[in-house]
Amino acid sequence: MNLSEINWDLNEAGAWPKPIKIAAGVLVFLLILGGGFYQFTSDKVTELDVEEKAVADALNGYQYAWRMALNLELHQKQFEQIESSLAEMMKLMPTKAEVASLLIDISQTGLSSGLEFELFKPVGEVKKGDVIELPIDIKVLGEYSELGLFISGLATLPRIVTIKNLQIIPTKSDSLLSMNAVITTYRDGGETLDKKSNLMDNSTLVCLEREGLVVPGCTKQSTVDIPYPELDDRLKEKRSNTTPINIKPIEPVPPVSNFLFNPDGLRDPFRPIEKSIGNTAEQQVSANGIQPDFNRHKEELESFSLDTLRMVGTVKMKDVLWGLIKASDGTIHRVKSGNYLGGNHGRILRIFQDKIEIMEIVPDQPGTWRESQATIALSE
Repeated sequence: MNLSEINWDLNEAGAWPKPIKIAAGVLVFLLILGGGFYQFTSDKVTELDVEEKAVADALNGYQYAWRMALNLELHQKQFEQIESSLAEMMKLMPTKAEVASLLIDISQTGLSSGLEFELFKPVGEVKKGDVIELPIDIKVLGEYSELGLFISGLATLPRIVTIKNLQIIPTKSDSLLSMNAVITTYRDGGETLDKKSNLMDNSTLVCLEREGLVVPGCTKQSTVDIPYPELDDRLKEKRSNTTPINIKPIEPVPPVSNFLFNPDGLRDPFRPIEKSIGNTAEQQVSANGIQPDFNRHKEELESFSLDTLRMVGTVKMKDVLWGLIKASDGTIHRVKSGNYLGGNHGRILRIFQDKIEIMEIVPDQPGTWRESQATIALSE
């Protein structure tokens, strides 16, 4: 059969040789079969992929739930710890009957600090979940130290009191300041957790000893029966390869320490500095006449702290006793009376065979200086 002699026009297909007809028929059959497979099974393949992914996600979710279940007892202990801490903090909130006396305590704290109240207005209750806020708008007049004593006094009250929206502005009076603020106290909203909550009651939980997990206090027995061995094996594999989630212990609530404001010796930041910084040297001299010479050229050993210098010996030259000082960098320096060393304007008074006496000038009270004697002993 010569293929070149065949007329391949489809209109002449009836005249094709029998083998060609059979081959063409098989080809058409295969095309129809392939088209039918694609038409009727492609959607099912896509649906199968979606279902397989859902199964994988469900198994991963089961494994995560099992990890959580392994920590059931630890979660319950931490819940009890949180409940205990919360109960202790709730004791710091005034009861409904104590609110009136607490408002009086806040007012008395301001008056005892020397403040004058221009406004003391309870705004009303603001419910915030299990807690009710009781904000109070205040406006007081007083000196800076009195304001500090008032805020410090609020912190020492036996019940929780916070202060926010604080604004302090000067008044026409040189010594008085005006303070606007919102003082807030709190009380229990009356919503307590149900002690019979299933968070702590395991009697409603299913026992899982068969699956390898002991649930203390459970009463219900598992009735789940998995008729698919492959699925049962996959669940067992997820359980066997599961470790509990690493849960950090709850840190105990640190005790709250009260800061007691002491205005003694503190400058009112709202008052201008009476004397300029340029007169600092004059203030130092007028106090006791002691003052370092800031115009003096500093010597090499003044770049070292006095406690880093060591006396390693002496040498006498032309009737002058010199001291040998070893610095922290390992270098040895020769010094005599009148030389300076250390970071506090230290001047050598006398040199002996076993020590060097030094007079330093150190800061005393603000604006003054004083002399302080020091000694560097011979290192053995």
